[in-house]
Amino acid sequence: MKKHLIMSLVFLTGMLLSVQSISAQASDKTKRQMYINGNGEVSDRGITLGYISKEDIVFNNQGRKIGFIKNGKVYDAEGNSLGKAKKGGQYYNDSGEFVLYVEGNDEKCKILDTKGHSLGYIHKNYKLHACAVHCFFKEKSIEEDMDSILAGYMNIENALAEDNYESVQEAAIKLINDSTAVNETYLKKTLNQLSKASSLTEQRLYFATLSKQLYTISKKMDLKGKTLYWNHCPMAMDGKGANWLALSEKINNPYMGLKMPGCGSVKETLK
Repeated sequence: MKKHLIMSLVFLTGMLLSVQSISAQASDKTKRQMYINGNGEVSDRGITLGYISKEDIVFNNQGRKIGFIKNGKVYDAEGNSLGKAKKGGQYYNDSGEFVLYVEGNDEKCKILDTKGHSLGYIHKNYKLHACAVHCFFKEKSIEEDMDSILAGYMNIENALAEDNYESVQEAAIKLINDSTAVNETYLKKTLNQLSKASSLTEQRLYFATLSKQLYTISKKMDLKGKTLYWNHCPMAMDGKGANWLALSEKINNPYMGLKMPGCGSVKETLK
C-alpha cells in the first residue's frame, strides 16, 4: 500500500511538472520577440512579419507599406508624423515621449522599452529602424483594440448628433484615457484638439478629421465580421461636405445635429 502511495505521488509530481512546462512554453509563445536581421527582414519568433527597404520604407508581409523614415522622422503610410528615430536606436513619439532604445553593437542588439523589457533584437546596421518594431506592435494593437476605439468614436458621434457639447468633450477625453492603441497613432493629436475645442462647430471640424483618419485605418484592418458604413453629408461644413463612419445604415448626422438628423447617405461599405 505504501509503495503504491509513493508511486502515485511520483506520478502526480511528474504530471504537475509537465503541466508547468507546457504552460511556460505557451506563455513564451504568446510573448512577442521581434528580430530585424542584416537584410532588413522583420520576424517574430521565426514568423515573417515584413521587411525594411533600402529607401527606409517599412512593409508588412503582404507587401503593404505601414511606415517610413525620412530625415530621422518616422511617418505612417499616409505621411502622418509618428515621431523621431535616432541612429543609435532611440525612438520618441510625436509627443516627445521616449518609447524604446537599442542596447549592444552586434548582429543581435537588444531592443528595449522604457522599463527595460525586451521587445526583440536588431542587427547593428539597422539601429535607426528599431522604431519599425513599434510600427508592427502598433498595427497588431490597433486591430486588437478596434472594438474599443470604434465604441469611443461612436460615443463622440452620437453626442454631436444630439448637439451636446459637454458629452462630446467627455467622450473624447474618455477615449484618450482608455489606454487603447489610439494613443500610439496620429488620432491622439486630433482627439486632444477635439477635447479642447471651444464650440460645437470646432468640435465638428476636428471630428471630420478624426473620421477621415479612422476610415483610412479601418480600410486596412480585418474588421472580423463587423460592417462599417462610410457616410457623406453634402451640406456639412457650410456646404463643403463631410464624412463619418457608422455601425448602422440608418443616417444619424453628427454635423447637422438635431436640425437635420437624417441628412446624408452611405457612400461606401467596409467589411
